[in-house]
Order: sequence, then C-alpha cells, then structure tokens
Amino acid sequence: MKKILSIIFMVVTALSLNACDTESNVFEIIIDDSYKEFITMGTSADYAPYEYLTNDSNNKTQVVGIDIEIGKKIAQKLGKNLRVIHRNFDFLIDDLTENRVDFVISALTPNEERAKKVSFSELYYEARQIVVINQAKEDVFSSVDALNQSNIRIGAQLGSIQQKLVEEVFTNVQKQFLVSVNDLFFNLKEGILDAVVLEEPVGLGFISKNEGFIIKDYGIGESDGGMAVAVSKNNNVLLNIVNEVIQTLKDSGELNQIIESFLIEQ
Repeated sequence: MKKILSIIFMVVTALSLNACDTESNVFEIIIDDSYKEFITMGTSADYAPYEYLTNDSNNKTQVVGIDIEIGKKIAQKLGKNLRVIHRNFDFLIDDLTENRVDFVISALTPNEERAKKVSFSELYYEARQIVVINQAKEDVFSSVDALNQSNIRIGAQLGSIQQKLVEEVFTNVQKQFLVSVNDLFFNLKEGILDAVVLEEPVGLGFISKNEGFIIKDYGIGESDGGMAVAVSKNNNVLLNIVNEVIQTLKDSGELNQIIESFLIEQ
C-alpha cells in the first residue's frame, strides 16, 4: 500500500522537466530485457487507484496503478520498455503538445477544450463523480443546494474535470483548487475544506483508510464521462495502437481484472 508521507513529499518536490529535473519523478519499467527503446508516458501519480507512488520491499519508490498497467500494455504492444514521468496534473497536456512525453494516461477525461490540443483514445473506464464529506455533516449536506452555500469550502484538483464541476455546480461556495489530491484530503481532514469533489474509486480509497468520512453521490457530472489515453494531435499511428490495446484488454476481460485488483488493494 502507498505511504502517504512519501507521496506528499514526492508531489511537493517534483521539479520541472528542464535542466533542474531530478530522477525523483522519472521511473523506468523494464517490460522485456530484449527491448532496446523506451516509450514515455506522462502521468500525475497522486491519484490512487489510477496512479500513485509506493515503496517496494527494498524501500525503493515506484509508480503503480490502473493507468500504469495500461501504459505497460501499450509499451509491450510497441516492443518497447516504459518510462513514466510523474508531473503535476495541470502540466500533462502541455508536456504532450511539446513532445516531452509520447502519451498521457492519468484518469484523463476528454473534453472539447483538451481535444483542441490532443487526440483521445476510446474510453477505457467510466466512474461516477462524487463528493467526500465528513460523516458528521451527512444530514446537513443532504443535497447540492444544501452544500452550495457561501460559507462552505469545496476543493478539487487543479486543471481537472472536477474543478470544472465545482465551478459549474457549486457556484456559491468558497473554492480551493490544489495541484495534489493528497493536499486536498489533508485539508479535508483538518477541517480547512468541507468537501472534495473527485471520482468514486479515489474517494473509496480515501474513506477506506480514514474513519469519519463518507461519499455522497449528488448525480453531478456527465453520465458519458470517462477516462481515455491522450496522444499528440493527429498521431493516428499511435492512437490506433492504443485503441487496439484497449479493445483487446476489454474483450479478454483483463482490463476488468486490472481495475478490480487495484480497487481491492485500496
């Protein structure tokens, strides 16, 4: 299981991919010793169970999660090993458009604004958008209207679909958008925030480790939302390969196995 303090440290200290870059946010995963090249994937590894940092038996930090497993399958299809670069979520699309990475998998939901910059694969997973609150406030926050008050503080990840949901649905609240989901959870536990908007699997992971918090499903968000892989605009060769991998994983049932294994681990 992930070490919370380790994750927070890695998120805070992750640097730019320019000259000041360090090894702390770059992970090389050997798919096959015979492969001579790497393909590079961008992600924001603070969003369990999709992608997160943990320590192995040798106390070495590694990146794991549903999206990492999908990235490994794409690399394998291409006959390459996988290099994963962990960055703040709001940098990922720019990293792709500026060719710092070959593709991005980071629980990324396609939308019109993003589609102007990158091309998206078929959806590989769909999850409800939910709100995590303190259990003691369950009766008080019984509806969107009850939560949408000027004295209420709601958080979401900076640059995410959840940020847009907060801006569109909770128009009256005090809003806090942070780079790290772990920082949002910290603020929720400390009472700095009253609620955090995120995807259901992430919320389930949080409440499984933190007593006194619950998930509320207010029915916010589009029902056809979901996660997709992003590639450079009009890179149809890679896009076709990614779609082929996703379809194969779906048809074989392996994708469900991957998802369920990480949901159980949470």
